[in-house]
Amino acid sequence: MPKTRTKVAKADFAVESVADADSLAVLRLSGHWIITRLEGVAARLKSRLAGFAHVRVEADGLEALDSAGALALREAIDDRLDGEVFAEGSKFARLFDLVGQHSPELLAWEKDHPPEARFWLHPLFNALGWLGRLVMRFRNGFLKQSVFLGHVTTVGMLTVVRPGRLRWASVFNIMQRSGIDAIPIVALTSLFLGGVIGFIGVLQLQQYGGGIFAIDMVAVFALREFAPLITAILLAGRSASAFAAEVGAMKMNQEIDAMRVMGIDPYEALIVPRILGLVVMAPLITMISALAAMTGGMLAIWSALGAGPDIFIQRLHDYVPYYNFFLGIVRPPFFAATIAIVGCWQGMNVKDDVLSLGRQVTTAVVQSIFLVFMLDAVFAMLFNGVTF
Repeated sequence: MPKTRTKVAKADFAVESVADADSLAVLRLSGHWIITRLEGVAARLKSRLAGFAHVRVEADGLEALDSAGALALREAIDDRLDGEVFAEGSKFARLFDLVGQHSPELLAWEKDHPPEARFWLHPLFNALGWLGRLVMRFRNGFLKQSVFLGHVTTVGMLTVVRPGRLRWASVFNIMQRSGIDAIPIVALTSLFLGGVIGFIGVLQLQQYGGGIFAIDMVAVFALREFAPLITAILLAGRSASAFAAEVGAMKMNQEIDAMRVMGIDPYEALIVPRILGLVVMAPLITMISALAAMTGGMLAIWSALGAGPDIFIQRLHDYVPYYNFFLGIVRPPFFAATIAIVGCWQGMNVKDDVLSLGRQVTTAVVQSIFLVFMLDAVFAMLFNGVTF
């Protein structure tokens, strides 16, 4: 039989003035005068009784009383009580008398320990406090990330020296899940975006009689900038979140602690294979992305300008230097390493609750995309004017 919950009434009161008496109020109590149901009633009662010299209390509707409620009554009534509050011998009367014996001590303690005065420039004080906490959080995060990167670098170098320790099955599994399985979505996205760039290029360049130059624009943009960037963003959305969720779930279930107890380095078993697998697959996915983007651009230019695939390929061969491809293919390994490290790092920071897991997964995706854009800007500045 299901249990029914009894509703606990809030503490309440009513104050009536007595017409034939000089400044006498009748206070009628009701509800539960306990600490969880007071909810500011003490301040309202004090304010309501402020103009009366004597207070008579009727407690017929009072259902419960604890020390907090008794103290609230004591402070509101003070020495203006007319008669008795409760019948002699009742449990409420004993508690009310007990609180009354210690009430002067409590009031004296509050008088001797007033709340600390806030700094007169408290908005500035609070802003400086917030800035200090932010700096300390950044410092602690930087130190922890440095330790994590140092551990990953050390394990990676040991793996190069002793390749037999690498878990090749995990590497191939990551290459399958994070690389090959990502090809369809990366190719389709690049195809559509390449088509959009082709349409816009033809539309703009036709105004100057140079619509055919849209081929050069699509090819250079796809090979040098677009393919590495869109691949990295999609990998950040898929792989960074997956790595953070997988490592974080193992951290929540204490599987990583169990690995350490068994003498297995989680960095060697979990993190290095993920970094290596993604770094190996990123250039391949980037090449497929570039081909898909140029295919989309070719179809768009063909439909808008009438320049077919033979013209597109011939112009690509004659006017688009090959170094654009090499300048684009240099970036994906760095992007992939960043994505994998951020995903695993956020996974290792998961606490013991599901909310923490969701928060770290979201942080992994956001940080990965931010760092990819930052690295791309650095590469763009480094490769500015580079030809070979």
